[in-house]
Amino acid sequence: MMDELVLIALGAALGGLGVYYTSRVRLRRELREPAKRIVDVTSAITEGATSLRIEELPQAQNELRQIAASINRLAERASKDIEEMQRLERVRSEFIANVSHELRTPIFSVQGYLETLLDGAMDDPNVSMQFLEKAYQNAMRLNVLLNDLIDISRIESGELKFSFRFFDINELIHELVQTMQIRAEQRSVHVDLQLTSSAVVYGDKERLSQVLTNLIDNAIKYNVEGGAVIITTSSTTKGITVSVRDTGIGIPAEHLERIFERFYRVDKDRSRAVGGTGLGLAIVKHILEAHDAEPGISSESGNGTCIEFTLRANNEA
Repeated sequence: MMDELVLIALGAALGGLGVYYTSRVRLRRELREPAKRIVDVTSAITEGATSLRIEELPQAQNELRQIAASINRLAERASKDIEEMQRLERVRSEFIANVSHELRTPIFSVQGYLETLLDGAMDDPNVSMQFLEKAYQNAMRLNVLLNDLIDISRIESGELKFSFRFFDINELIHELVQTMQIRAEQRSVHVDLQLTSSAVVYGDKERLSQVLTNLIDNAIKYNVEGGAVIITTSSTTKGITVSVRDTGIGIPAEHLERIFERFYRVDKDRSRAVGGTGLGLAIVKHILEAHDAEPGISSESGNGTCIEFTLRANNEA
């Protein structure tokens, strides 16, 4: 009887050992496969294959699934960071190419006119005066471009500081229109003001002057002979809305989404002919964003353009 009990106990022990060994083997196999997948994918990600992900590990232990999920999140973040770096590099390359092109054109023009004058054209008063005027115009264009480049560089780098205070934007509009009246008359463009009785806003007067100068100047430059520029201010629940509308050539719908990009032009030849740098509206957008005012634009080819924005108002004024 005792021998039978010993045999039974021994058999049970051996069976238990067998089950334990089998479980250990199965556990090692279950750990080995997902662990190998995690190591393989992680190694590939570190080599640059950030698009790879560790697939679902339904048979793996919870700890391994958590490790896999964390690695996937890191890979997703790395992939987005790389895409952003690549986008910024493309923007930088395009910016350098555009700047080089925009600087080269007026510099070569000035150089060409001066060389012609030195080669003998200076002896003809009519020709020399004409060439000097063109050289001067290109030098002025170069100066405007450099100033715009400095402005947008300072804005985007955060170096440009804003000085916010309350002021009457109607008074600012009157001052700007007076200084630009001659330019409008030269192009036979009438400037019409439709201003609300009270328009005290909170903002940087100097920078908003830059915004309005750009918008009014564009409205005059891209207008038609005998056209009009209508500048309005109106009180809304959000503040004071400023609108600059023209009766000019307008902008085709497919260009509207990109009109505030640096160096983007609808008609490059016409823009250069009227002195545009391709940076004015980009500067406008950056300055308005610093005022929490997103510029809105509506336009139709041949039927003019309207750009408006809303500034915080002094409700106690």
